[in-house]
Amino acid sequence: MAILPPDINAETFTAAISAFAADIGTEWVLTSDADLVPYKDYWSPVPDPEDELLASAVVAPANVEQVQAIVRTANRYRIPLFPISTGKNFGYGGPAPSMRGSVVVDLKRMDKVLELDGDRNFALVEPGVSYFDLYREIQEKQLNLWIDCANPGWGSPMGNTMDRGLGFTLGYYRDHAGAMYGVEVVLPNGEVMRTGMGAIPNSKTWQDYKYGFGPDPSQLFPQGNFGIVTKMGVRLMPQPEHWRTGMVTVPLRGDLAALIKAVNYLSDTFMIGEPRYG
Repeated sequence: MAILPPDINAETFTAAISAFAADIGTEWVLTSDADLVPYKDYWSPVPDPEDELLASAVVAPANVEQVQAIVRTANRYRIPLFPISTGKNFGYGGPAPSMRGSVVVDLKRMDKVLELDGDRNFALVEPGVSYFDLYREIQEKQLNLWIDCANPGWGSPMGNTMDRGLGFTLGYYRDHAGAMYGVEVVLPNGEVMRTGMGAIPNSKTWQDYKYGFGPDPSQLFPQGNFGIVTKMGVRLMPQPEHWRTGMVTVPLRGDLAALIKAVNYLSDTFMIGEPRYG
């Protein structure tokens, strides 16, 4: 039996699905049980199938204009939306909606690295770009850039950033929400907004300075429901001449406090990357 969005009857839902199909094409509106299987949360703590966080449908736009159309249709029919980038940031979010019956907006078709600069050290990416995709692009262009990759390299930089994920290199880059330099967002009314210097027409400094003029609303969007991010700038780390990994052990439990204090100092002074304790 199909899952319906909250407070939506079958007739209204059918009309909304037809409108979504007109927006983006019938083949990109998924409603069958088989099509919705990949959008389940297999780590869900909810054991009761009647309360499981399941999607009522999935829509997969190809560009920002289609995202705008989806948002406007959802407003017209009062359909809740749940956007994902690749849905593979397991342990943070995953592909399942946070509200049962939501329509998942799967953005993985928007998979372009729009800009990659080896001198100014940034990338401009769409939601469906994975860490692997970005790495391959850097290697193909033979740029001396490093990605601060999260644990799930098959996930997307945008998805991990929107979940406030962390990486492994120096502090400036491993705080992924902090390394976000400018976003393009489809707002709940369907309008498009760009933050930072991207708000200025024909700006060439969108990923050079993330704040722009006045208040900076960009941090409303990580772990927020104020819009659907369709482009994101990310600062990349210039490839160092040398990088060494190592392990430090201490013989006594009482030595841990001193070790952690030393490691925190080295991390805060950017002399080492992300420390892992274990």
